[in-house]
Amino acid sequence: MRFRALVCFALLLFAALPGFGQITPVTQPKGRTCATDAYQETLEQLRPGIKQLQQQAREVAQHYISKQKKGQEMRRAGSITIPVVFHVVYNAASQNISDEQIYSQLAVLNADFRRTNADKVNTPSHFASLAGDAGIEFCLASTDPNGELTNGITRTKTTASSFSVANNNIKRQDRGGAAAWDRDQYLNIWVGNISDDVLGWATFPGALSSSQYDGVVLHYQTVGAAPYNPFNWEYNKGRTATHEIGHWLGLQHIWGTGNASCSDSDGIDDTPNQYEPNYGCPTGTIVSCQNGPYGDMWQNYMDYSNDACMNMFTNDQIAYMQAVLNSSRSKLLISVACNGGLRADFEAATEALIQAGEAMNFQDKSVGVKPTTWLWEFEGGTPATSTDRNPTVTYKKPGKYKVTLTISNTQMSSTETKSQFIEVTPTEVTVYPVPAKDHVIIEQPAHVELRHVELIDRVGKVMLSQDVTTRTAELSTANLPSGVYFMRITSSAGTETKKVTIVR
Repeated sequence: MRFRALVCFALLLFAALPGFGQITPVTQPKGRTCATDAYQETLEQLRPGIKQLQQQAREVAQHYISKQKKGQEMRRAGSITIPVVFHVVYNAASQNISDEQIYSQLAVLNADFRRTNADKVNTPSHFASLAGDAGIEFCLASTDPNGELTNGITRTKTTASSFSVANNNIKRQDRGGAAAWDRDQYLNIWVGNISDDVLGWATFPGALSSSQYDGVVLHYQTVGAAPYNPFNWEYNKGRTATHEIGHWLGLQHIWGTGNASCSDSDGIDDTPNQYEPNYGCPTGTIVSCQNGPYGDMWQNYMDYSNDACMNMFTNDQIAYMQAVLNSSRSKLLISVACNGGLRADFEAATEALIQAGEAMNFQDKSVGVKPTTWLWEFEGGTPATSTDRNPTVTYKKPGKYKVTLTISNTQMSSTETKSQFIEVTPTEVTVYPVPAKDHVIIEQPAHVELRHVELIDRVGKVMLSQDVTTRTAELSTANLPSGVYFMRITSSAGTETKKVTIVR
């Protein structure tokens, strides 16, 4: 809270200063150039399957919206605050933008996403009823991934003269860029000198296997608003970041997924279908794709209009962004990176399924201000407690056990308990219940998979036969007479036979 107050004071202080001198930008594109769609192709080439994951994320978001409409879930009350880290990657001094320019960008984002932007009065009356407050705010992170205090800005001097959408160099420390912070705790925004007249790009939700690349990239000349952004051009009001974060929250370009077509869509009901992007600062009504009488919504942040002519998200766009934040990006909702808090969390070093007598390594994954003490409690484990940060525990008996971690420092503490977190199996194949009646269950030890099971009567006749590809299986024995049978079990560990008794 102290850091946020200082940021607000700094913004008020600089607002009282005379305007800075304006600089002609190095790049002068003919119109807004967002490379988000092109970047998805780059990701797909590097990590095949990304597009499928993004489609799955869209389906989950749409399912969330459907449940909202049916009243099955309540929308989160109040606003959502997303912690942001700006990675400034610079070659020349002019690219190493000031803290004040970044503070200005944060102010633009908060105004645009809460619809407190002064230019909302420019929204035409016929679209104003569709515009809304997204209920999304942004703060500079106050703690880094190591739990150290930060101002939410990193600065990296690079030998690279520029960065391209065709690769991830700006996001790679080994290629002159800066590494991402945990995308489940932060929105990563990289700022640098972008080549090919590109203003920025973003990752869509769902790119789970490329978490180190998740976030937004901005040309350094687009960050913040004048006078803190000193570049005298059409993109000095901070709306490139608003546009790209819209993509990061799942929104497509308002004209759809292609160019110059009425047959595609952005998937949002209350944005008019339009033929192609609008550039510059249009005036009046532009009718395309039979969207009269009001025409294209060129005031929308997801069009290609100049910064000065963008001023709105629609209510359905807002519903979609909220759905993304409650599905594929939901971990950000419990981030403590804004408020300097502390949140305990942990995971097993390997799959939380072991055989009796095996050891399990635990890893502290807590976030927030760095803890100084750790207290673990292991139900059924040896030792039963530990003060190590990443302890090793042995489980001697089969069962499902809870694990509790309490972390603390001189100012605060946090506790996380995960019930039935560890499952311990027998060390050999088990068939139960004994005796069986209507069904029989076959369970292999951890790390062993079944292949095939057969139930054979006392004269060698196969009564049941089933292929299995899991560790456990259940066979129905409801139609078999009472008696003694033999279960032949083939698994990844070989073949063995168990006696089974069925009673009626």
